[in-house]
Amino acid sequence: MKSFSGELFEELWDKYNRKIYRYFRRQFDDSTAEDLCQQTYLNVWRYISVYSGSHINNKKSWLFAIAKNVKNDHLRDMSLHSMNFNYGNLYETDIPVEYNLDENISIQRAFEKLSREERELLSMASYLTSKEIGSVLGISASAVRNRIQKAKQNLKNTLEGFGINM
Repeated sequence: MKSFSGELFEELWDKYNRKIYRYFRRQFDDSTAEDLCQQTYLNVWRYISVYSGSHINNKKSWLFAIAKNVKNDHLRDMSLHSMNFNYGNLYETDIPVEYNLDENISIQRAFEKLSREERELLSMASYLTSKEIGSVLGISASAVRNRIQKAKQNLKNTLEGFGINM
């Protein structure tokens, strides 16, 4: 017989593992994304083993908050070691891939020109609702929507500067 903690962990793994991996893959290479995904689920296991997790209201938001913290810890470690930041594989984003290679490189460069917060919001928007993102970031859903809209407009403006109209 499985414990509640084990059942909860399996549910979170089965339902969200691929989404958490893709969240990390947008910014990191395959190996790093796998490591960060494993670290996220290790943190989940530790938490639900101690606290049972029975009081978690929104599992998806809670899990992505853990993933965001794991990512931020990793970025902090990277900056301490003066490593370069990789924004991941462009083909795993929501940006259409019908463009030629030069345009894809321009899209990646445009994404890199966004602020860290804007990149984070656009990445999370693929997997979470505005309310869930707000829960992760500690802001209102309407503030999330406004910030996402601004980030999309900034990306569009930057793309236009590279000669790509979307």
